[in-house]
Amino acid sequence: MLSDLGANVIKIEKLPGGDDSRSMEPSIGDKSAYFIAINRGKKSLAVNIKTREGRKILNKIIINSDIIVENFRTDTVNSLGLGYENIKKINDKIIYASIRSYGNTGPLMNNPGYDAIIQAETGIMSVNGARAGKPARVAVSVLDVGSAMWLAMGILGAVIYRERTGKGMEVTTSLYETGLYWMNYYIESYQITKKIPKRAGSEHMSFAPYGAFLARDGYIVIGISNDNLFSRLSEAIGMPELKNNPDYITNSERVRHRKKLNRLLGSVFIKNTSRYWMDLLKRYKVPCARIKDVSEVLKDGQTSAINPFQVINESGRKLKIQPVPFKLNNKYFKIERPSPSNGENTYEILYKLGYSQDEIKKLTSLGIIKI
Repeated sequence: MLSDLGANVIKIEKLPGGDDSRSMEPSIGDKSAYFIAINRGKKSLAVNIKTREGRKILNKIIINSDIIVENFRTDTVNSLGLGYENIKKINDKIIYASIRSYGNTGPLMNNPGYDAIIQAETGIMSVNGARAGKPARVAVSVLDVGSAMWLAMGILGAVIYRERTGKGMEVTTSLYETGLYWMNYYIESYQITKKIPKRAGSEHMSFAPYGAFLARDGYIVIGISNDNLFSRLSEAIGMPELKNNPDYITNSERVRHRKKLNRLLGSVFIKNTSRYWMDLLKRYKVPCARIKDVSEVLKDGQTSAINPFQVINESGRKLKIQPVPFKLNNKYFKIERPSPSNGENTYEILYKLGYSQDEIKKLTSLGIIKI
């Protein structure tokens, strides 16, 4: 995200092996689809920071940097001597940004954390999945990406603060805090009602009818959030009497009689194709959509009209990759370079730091760096 916004980002990769996400599947060479998606625009410096010479290299980078971002466990970052207090001694204007799994305090602070694990810990999986099925993780990494968004926002605020005061600062967030934030209205609802929210599939706890219904050839989604929209839906499906039915006359009543209403609508939608329902419901201005797969999304006219992707050459393959999803003056930011191979920029970075060719060759032969 920061690279898209114009920052010169140096990714410090461990030796041996590099970033673990390189080995995920599917992949092209030493780059997985996951790695490509989140590392385009960065430079890669492969160095063993547990060695004395490797640590010297890291310290030189810190001295010449504006921001350092890390996501070690608290005990690990302290054992490496890379906590904020130590880094601040090297560069007192540094903005030191951390993403933890569980935060910097508490009984779980040193536990490793993955997106699915924290989805479970923060209650997200308790409300996600089919009502009669088992809990499910949100399939996209909402906590990984969400935490990165908050951290980037905090970093930008810290940059403004430093411009005003000349002082650096520490910026922290965690997957756990992000998970709690995504659960905000469930948390508030429980405090009001003392009722534990249940899994609702594609439905919404506050509205009805709302969610996925099976048409003859696939699923459609409708979103009815007020009485006016329900009235339009009733007209569209040829059952105008529903809007005056005491069980459905208000949203509160529709939520109360959700199961019966869903069964009724299900028996209607199954009679025709998803295309038929899209054409009809849109004429009545009822919020609706077909559930599309990725191939359909890429070919969709709306996607083409927005055109959010840039074509990047990744290991001989041309891939569509999206920069941060907002525009300034009606323009997306430019992705400056593809994701790096492990250690691709080591020589360039060290040379700019003042290392000679002979020194770089020696560090490579000792296995301290990879070029």
